[in-house]
Amino acid sequence: MARYVGIDIGATQVKVAVVRGSPRKWTIEDLRAIDRVPADVSYATGDAAPVQTLEEMIAEVAREPAANNDPLSVGFDGTKTYVRSLEVPAAVRRRLGEVLPFELEAQLPFDIDEAVFDFRPRPGIAINLPQPVLVAAARIDDVRERIDLVKRALGREPDHVAPSAFALADLAAALPGFRGPPGPPRAILDLGYNESELLILSGSEPVFARTLSRGVNGMPQTAGALAREIRQTFVAYRAAGGEPPTTVYLAGGGALVPDLARWLSGELQITIEILSLMGLDDEAKRPDALRFARALGIALSAAPRRKGLDMRRGPLTFERGYGFLREKVPMLAGLGAAVLVTFLFATWTRARNLSADRKTLEQTLESISREVLGEATSSPERVQEILSAKGPAGDDDPLPRADAMDVLVQVSELIPSSKFKHDIEKLELQRQVSGGARVIISGIAPTGADVSTIESNLKAYRCFVNPTVTKKTKAIADDRQKYTLETELRCPEEGAGAKKSSTATTAGSK
Repeated sequence: MARYVGIDIGATQVKVAVVRGSPRKWTIEDLRAIDRVPADVSYATGDAAPVQTLEEMIAEVAREPAANNDPLSVGFDGTKTYVRSLEVPAAVRRRLGEVLPFELEAQLPFDIDEAVFDFRPRPGIAINLPQPVLVAAARIDDVRERIDLVKRALGREPDHVAPSAFALADLAAALPGFRGPPGPPRAILDLGYNESELLILSGSEPVFARTLSRGVNGMPQTAGALAREIRQTFVAYRAAGGEPPTTVYLAGGGALVPDLARWLSGELQITIEILSLMGLDDEAKRPDALRFARALGIALSAAPRRKGLDMRRGPLTFERGYGFLREKVPMLAGLGAAVLVTFLFATWTRARNLSADRKTLEQTLESISREVLGEATSSPERVQEILSAKGPAGDDDPLPRADAMDVLVQVSELIPSSKFKHDIEKLELQRQVSGGARVIISGIAPTGADVSTIESNLKAYRCFVNPTVTKKTKAIADDRQKYTLETELRCPEEGAGAKKSSTATTAGSK
C-alpha cells in the first residue's frame, strides 16, 4: 500500500504524520512531534536551555519517516497565503488556467509574476453558468523558502506544499462522516496555539478558507476574541454568497481544551463538535491524535483524488522522483495493462490473418499441383519431391524446351534451299495441355510436288509427329503452291506429365 508523510511546522511544535493505504481505507502508521523551545527559556539553575534550529528539529522528527522516498508534503503558513473566491464567466470557463492570472492580478498585494497559485473549480456547476473557483496564492520566494528549509533538513525536497487550511479538506475526504453527496455547509476549525485555520466544506469539497490570528494562547481571557473572529469569518462567507455552516468541528491541540466546544457553541449559536478520527485506524485512537489533524491532512494531500491545493506550481514544479512514481503506480499499471491487451489483440489478429493467408496459399498450391503435376498436394516439400523425381526429363525449367524460332530453324534445315525456293509466311506454335506443342506452318513452294517433298522431309524428323498438309491452293500472283501443314512437336523422351502451358507463340518470315 502507498505510504504518505506530512510535516506540519507550527508555532510551538513540529508534527509529522505517516499515513498508509488507499482512498477506500486509510491507516495512521505513525504520529510524532517535537517542541519548539523559545530562546528565552532557561533551567531552574538559571542556565539557558539549548535551542535547536528549525532545520535540526525537522531533521530529528522527520528524517526516519521520510527515509524511504515516500511522497512527502509540508504545510505552508496561512498568514502568507492569500485565499480568493472568484467567478469565471461561462464563456471562458474552459480556459481557467489562462484566465485566472488576469482575474487574480487585481486582488493580490504583489505582482502576479511574483506569485505562485493553485485553484479548484467548484464541481457540479452547469456549463452555462459562471464557474466559482477557489484560489490560493503566495509569493514564490516564500514558498521556495519553505521548500529549501525541508531540503536542508532532510536532504530532499517535498513533493507537495499544502497551503493554510486546505490540508483539512483532504483529511475530511478520508473520514466517513464527510463522504457522500454535498449537504449543508460544515466547517473544520483547527485550533493552534497562536493561530487557527478555518475551512468551510460542502460535503468534502472546500469552498472557503481563512487563517485566524488567534488560538488557545491566553485562554479563557481570549475566548471572546476568538469567537468574534469566527463570527466575522462566517459573515464574510455569507457576503460572498455562501450559506452559514450548520456545524463546526474542532481539531488541533485546542480541541483538547475542556469545555471549549460547549462555550463556543453558546457564543456562536451553532453546533460545535469535536472532530472524530475514527475512520482512520490504529493511531487515531490516541487521546492526543487531534493535535495532528493538520499534519494528517498534509500527508493525505499527496494522495490520489486530493481535495486540497498544492503550491508547487509554475517555476516551483517538482521534478518527480521515486516517490512520484510510487504515487502513479496505479495509473501506470492501468496504462501498462491497456498496452499489453492491445499488443495481445494485435498479435492475435496478425496470427489469424497469417493463418488465413496460409490456408489460401495451400489451396492455391493444391490446385496448381493438381493441374501441373497430376497430384493434388498442399505441401511444398511434396512438390519438391515430385519435381526431383522427374529427373532431367521433368519439366523443371519454367521456360519452354523449344519456341517458334527453334522450329523455324529446324524446318529450314529439313528443306534444303539448293533444290527449290521455299518461303514460310506464318508459323504458329501452341503449347498443349497433354504436353508437347501443336505446330501450324503456312508457306509457299514452287510446285505441288515440292509441297509433298516438304511433308516427307518433316516426317523424317523424330520430334515432328505425323506432319500433314491440310490445305493446298494456288498462289494468286504466280503458279506457286500455297499450303498449310500441321504437325505435333513432341520428342520421344517427353512423357505425358510434361509441363502444361496454354501459351501460344507466333513467328513468321519470308
